[in-house]
Amino acid sequence: MKDLLNGWGATAVVFLPLVGAAVMLAIPKTEETLHKVVALATSLVVFAVGVALLANFDYDHSATLQFFQDKTWIEVINSRYIIGIDGISLPLIALTVFVVPLVIVYSWDHFPEPHNPKVFLILILILETGMVGSFVAQDLLLFFVFFEFVLLPMYFMIGVFGGEQRKYASLKFFLYTAFGSALMIVAILATYFLSPEISIGGEMRHTFSMVALSEWGGSTLAKNTAILIFG
Repeated sequence: MKDLLNGWGATAVVFLPLVGAAVMLAIPKTEETLHKVVALATSLVVFAVGVALLANFDYDHSATLQFFQDKTWIEVINSRYIIGIDGISLPLIALTVFVVPLVIVYSWDHFPEPHNPKVFLILILILETGMVGSFVAQDLLLFFVFFEFVLLPMYFMIGVFGGEQRKYASLKFFLYTAFGSALMIVAILATYFLSPEISIGGEMRHTFSMVALSEWGGSTLAKNTAILIFG
């Protein structure tokens, strides 16, 4: 069990909600009860994986990344699928996988207008993948992808299932997040190009790896440049 979690635990807790959402896409809209059951079952499986991660986490070394994975992703720019869990991300993951089943249970007979359980529950599961992915990502570009993955379902949930001013609220949400995302990707790319190259497979290359960048710590950046990137 420990070996399985070390190899795939973090990936499972990220992508299992997306698997459940994909299954629900194939189920007819009229099968409301089946949608609820699939969504709840998916969230409970994710919760079980989260509990297993909690139980197998080495709390004596909470500052060290655990359940670590490092795989090739976008080779041309040296962006990698790097994920891991430490003492900061663990409680955030635990809170997420605990709250999502409660949200589904509460909404069982209380879906907001327009009454569309299929869309609502799929958005919830996609949102869970984005949130947990943001907590475990250890590559800046991967983090950005997961962060944007959170914003999309939130936008549609506000715009479709919000209150009387949902269109105004969703537009305002989009403008704020689009501006913030633009600044974030500029800062990420600036960090990527201004950081020193590291040796990867005998070749000197830039990296998006948070672990490698944290060792650099921006020590070679001019003060004004650092302020522009990090605030």
